[in-house]
Amino acid sequence: MSRASWLELSALDARVLRATDARYERSPEKVGELARCAPDVALSTLRRLRVRELVEDDGERPQRWLHTHRGDVALEHAR
Repeated sequence: MSRASWLELSALDARVLRATDARYERSPEKVGELARCAPDVALSTLRRLRVRELVEDDGERPQRWLHTHRGDVALEHAR
């Protein structure tokens, strides 16, 4: 049985996705701190995950991030 391609996460993607929350908006700086990476690396990863619809931003400036239901599902399948 093959896995959906959007479920495949790199180690960095999984760490950044775990650092987001479905209810609380977090800044890239806070996500980077929780994921143990630089804020600019976290922001780049968040943008990549947004394309895959695993996270969403709040639409404000500066952006704050939440993970989506799809993000929850991807985390359940993360290694």
